[in-house]
Amino acid sequence: MRSWDEDEMIVIGLTGGIASGKSLVARELAKLPGFTAVEIDKLAWEVYRPGSEVYKRLIDRFGPQILREDGEIDRRRLGEIVFNDPEELRFLDEAVHPEVTARLRGLIEAERRRGTRVLILEAALLLESPHVDRSLFDYILALRVGREERLRRLQERDGLTREEAELRLGAQDPERLEEADYIIDASGTPEETVVRARELILSLCSCPAKAEARARGGEIVAPGGDLEEGPGVI
Repeated sequence: MRSWDEDEMIVIGLTGGIASGKSLVARELAKLPGFTAVEIDKLAWEVYRPGSEVYKRLIDRFGPQILREDGEIDRRRLGEIVFNDPEELRFLDEAVHPEVTARLRGLIEAERRRGTRVLILEAALLLESPHVDRSLFDYILALRVGREERLRRLQERDGLTREEAELRLGAQDPERLEEADYIIDASGTPEETVVRARELILSLCSCPAKAEARARGGEIVAPGGDLEEGPGVI
């Protein structure tokens, strides 16, 4: 994390698994004065667009097998290739990481010039992604929801059967949430989760010195907004 200047913008990474409510939280927080929310996944997708340098490098490396019928890169097919080959995964990381980082830096600088007070960057795999430079964030917040509740939400939200929801969720358990600076209990109603996230962010804005004194390691924002010590917290 960078040293804090109270006149500076605060950059927050917001993450969580599927059906954790992160998009809703980001959308609601963006309604607050001085807040802006951006989906990193959409920003990152731009580097894969036809005509980009990354697109050209990937086609040169992997050939037309990674293309969809419309000429766009099939990221699922690309993933099947690289995740079974450490060398190819390293190539992908080296091709994509600098471009994503450059776009994020550009976005952050643009929002800073625009006078944004709090910039929220949302991503499903923020803690897992090798393409995101974590030094760009002042804090990373993760939403935690139990697997059963996420399954229930998926079934209700998308009209899925239990089996379909299980397939969608797969093995996506929040094993790395403890690497976040703060973990927010998002098992309640959407309104409750938004309130917890808002109160936490406002506390970070108003008392950064105290917040920065805390060790990275997953401090938990429990129901009611109280802070509980999590693993690695002093």
